[in-house]
Amino acid sequence: MASDEGRLLNTRYQLLEPFGSGGMALIYRGRDTLLGRYVAIKILREDQAHGADFNRQFQNEARAAANLSHPNIVTVYDFGLEDGLPFIVMELVPGTDLKSLLRKRGRFPVEQGIPLMVQACAGIGYAHRAGLVHCDVKPHNMLVTPDDRLKVTDFGIARALNSATEADLTQ
Repeated sequence: MASDEGRLLNTRYQLLEPFGSGGMALIYRGRDTLLGRYVAIKILREDQAHGADFNRQFQNEARAAANLSHPNIVTVYDFGLEDGLPFIVMELVPGTDLKSLLRKRGRFPVEQGIPLMVQACAGIGYAHRAGLVHCDVKPHNMLVTPDDRLKVTDFGIARALNSATEADLTQ
């Protein structure tokens, strides 16, 4: 799907351009054609798909993440399957991830770093109280806006991948 700019997913989400990737997914800037808003679309890489059981688990975790409503958690709007690959449609957050900021700036002064970590803890704590464990907390999964608001992302994928791996190990 990496070369599918312009493609329409589930007759609703148009892939505009890739703007990120990781070991498990490709991330596109997209457009929700129904609501006319820009979104982030994360499509799981083919080598990360683990079949029907994994897709069900992925959907369940996406649903759980979509039920989280907190200013320090990226909002999940939708989930779908395209050509057997799961994707998640999320809030498009302006800014960059904390890992990139740390590489660019180096260490943050205490007066800047503590407020960011307080926001990260607020989002993760809220998710824990709702019964959802992130399983992959790291600077790459924390987005920082130009006005220094922090949002934690990737709840559904991390938990679904972790559950699939545990199931594979158990078998």
